[in-house]
Amino acid sequence: MKNVIVGTAGHIDHGKTWLVRALTGIDADRLKEEKQRGITIELGFADMKNDRGIDIGFIDVPGHEKFVRHMLAGIGGIDLVLLVIAADEGIMPQTREHFEIVKMLQIKKGIVVLTKTDLVDEEWLELVKEDTEAFVEGTFLEGAPIIPVSSETGENIDFLKETILDMAEDCGSRRTDKSLLRLPVDRVFTIDGFGLVITGTLMEGAVAPGDEVMIYPKELKAKVKNVQVHGKDVPQALAGQRTALNLNGVRKEDLNRGDVIAAPGLLEKTWILDVQIDMFDDTKRVLMNGSRVHFYYGSAQAICKVVLLEDETLSQGQSGLAQLRFEEEIAVKRKDRFIIRFFSPMDTIGGGIVLNALPKKHKRFDEAALKILRKQSGSDEQTALEQLFLTEGRRLASLDEVLRLFGSTKAEAEPLLAGLQERGNVLDMGAGILIHRDVAKELADRATEILDTYHREHPVMRGIDVEEFRSRLGRALYISDSKKVDTAVRYLIATGSVLEKNKLIFAPGFQVVYDEKQKKIAEEILATYEKAGVEPSETTALTAGKKDSRLYKQMIDSLVENDQLVRLNADHCIHADALKAAMQKLLEKLDQDKSITLAEYRDLIGTSRKYAIMILEYADHQKMTRLVGDERVKV
Repeated sequence: MKNVIVGTAGHIDHGKTWLVRALTGIDADRLKEEKQRGITIELGFADMKNDRGIDIGFIDVPGHEKFVRHMLAGIGGIDLVLLVIAADEGIMPQTREHFEIVKMLQIKKGIVVLTKTDLVDEEWLELVKEDTEAFVEGTFLEGAPIIPVSSETGENIDFLKETILDMAEDCGSRRTDKSLLRLPVDRVFTIDGFGLVITGTLMEGAVAPGDEVMIYPKELKAKVKNVQVHGKDVPQALAGQRTALNLNGVRKEDLNRGDVIAAPGLLEKTWILDVQIDMFDDTKRVLMNGSRVHFYYGSAQAICKVVLLEDETLSQGQSGLAQLRFEEEIAVKRKDRFIIRFFSPMDTIGGGIVLNALPKKHKRFDEAALKILRKQSGSDEQTALEQLFLTEGRRLASLDEVLRLFGSTKAEAEPLLAGLQERGNVLDMGAGILIHRDVAKELADRATEILDTYHREHPVMRGIDVEEFRSRLGRALYISDSKKVDTAVRYLIATGSVLEKNKLIFAPGFQVVYDEKQKKIAEEILATYEKAGVEPSETTALTAGKKDSRLYKQMIDSLVENDQLVRLNADHCIHADALKAAMQKLLEKLDQDKSITLAEYRDLIGTSRKYAIMILEYADHQKMTRLVGDERVKV
C-alpha cells in the first residue's frame, strides 16, 4: 500500500478545515477553543477512504499568522499540498507566507483549491483564477490543477478527491528500512489504561510493537507497546503514515513536541549545523552575520545564531553558506529542510538545507571549509559522500558512522561507494573503516613525522615500541578510540608506510649506524657485561654518573635490539654469550635429570640465588621451562 500525506496551506478562514471535512468526513478541529472561535489553532488530522488502496492522510494546519509555528510542525512531512485560496478574498498575506514555506521545504506536488465558490459569481471566479495562475508562475505549482470547490454545496469535491488520488499514485515511495525510523513528535498525551501516547508523521522507516526506539535529542530509550494508524491497531506503521505510538519506559513529562522518535543510533546530538540558507523572494528583512533566528525543523523549533561563512548579509532571493550555532542541542540529518524566522518581530524570512549535521566550528571566509561545503551543497550525491569521507575520515569514522551522517543505508549507498573505490578516491582501511585517499596520505605523513622525531631523538635505536607508536599516533590524530588507532597502525604496516619487526616500528630505509663515539660506548658496555658474566649489575648502576647517561641508556637498548645483550627483566641485562652458556647448562641438566631446583642451578652456574632465579624466570618466560612445585621441568 502506498502512503501519502496531504497537507493544507493558506490564509486564515479560507476554508481549509471545512475542505478536509468535505473530503474525509472528519472535523480536524478537535479543541473546544477551535470550535468556539472558528479557527484552527492546533494541527488537525484526518484520513480519506478510497478504493485505490492508497493510505491518504491529511494534515490541517492553522492559517493565522500567530499559529505559523504549528503550521510548520505539520507541513514538514507532507508529499502533496493543497494550496487553499478563498474565492471571495483571493491571495492574502498568509497565502504568500505559507506558499513560500512550502516551496522552501521542497514539496514537489500540489493542487490549488479555490474554496467558497458558492459566494462568488463566474466572472469574479475567473479573475481569482487568473491572479492565482500569475501567483504560482515559475513555481512547482505552475500548470498544476486549479480546482474551484464549495465545501458547503459539495461542488467539485468528488472531482478533487479523484485528482488527489491520481496525483498520490505518482508520488514517490518513501524509504521503509527499519534502521531509518524517524518520527517527529507533534502531540504527547496519556490515555487511561494505555499510558503515554505520541503522534506524528512517520517520515522514514517503519515501526512495530516491541521495537526499541530512541528519543532525540534527549537520547532516552523507550519500547513501543502499540502502534496505530488513523486510530486502528496495526502490526507495523510505514513511512508516510500518520502514526500513534504507545510507549513504555518514558513519562509524559520526558517528551515534548519537536522530539524525534528514531532508530537507536540513527541521529547525533549537536550544537552546530552547516547549512545553506535561501532567503524568501519577497522578504523585507535582511539577515546579518551574527543574527539570532528561530529555527524550525520537523515538528521542533530552536533558537540559534547565524554565522554567515561567505557573506556579510543575505537579503531577499539570496543564498549563502552558513553555520548555525544553537542555544540547545538538536538532532537532525543531512539534507533535512528547515525554515527560519526573524528573531523579533517573528517574520518568516527563509529556510534552507542541512549540509552537515555534525560539523566542527568554522572560521568565516575559510576557503578550505567553503570548498567542502560547496561540494556538499551540490546535487551530485557521490561528491557529497566523498566529502564526508574526507571530513569524517580524519577521526577514522567507520563506514556505518559516515553513512549515518550521509542519511543512507549500505544498500542505497553501494553504487556510490563502488564508484569512489574504483577511482581510488576511497580506500578500505579494514575493520569497517573507509577513508579518503587524502586522509590516507595525511595519516602516512603523521606517522612519518612521529618516526622522524623518534629516530632523531634516538639515533641508536632501531625503532619505537609499537605501543608507544600507537599512543603517539592517537594523540597526533586526536583519536582516543584504541581500536581505531590499532586499525590505523595495521593499515600503515600493510601499506608499507611504516615497517614493523619484533614489536618495533621504524621508518622505511632507516638503519642504525654508530658514529665513533657511539662505537666506543658500545664496546665499553659490552666489555662490562662480558666481564660480569651471569652476575650483571643493574642498568641504572652502569649509567649512573656518566656524563652522557641518556646516550648510555639508549646504547644499552640498542645492543638489546641487536641481540648482543638480552634483557632479563626491567632492571637487568646480560651478555648474549653468557646467557647462551647458562641456558646450555640448564638444558643439558634437564635432559639428564628431567628437573632442576633453584639451588641446583645456582651451584651449576656458580652464582648467587639472586642471579640464578633471574635466569630461570627468563627461561620460564621464554617457554623453555616451567615451575612445578619447587622444581623446573623442560617444556
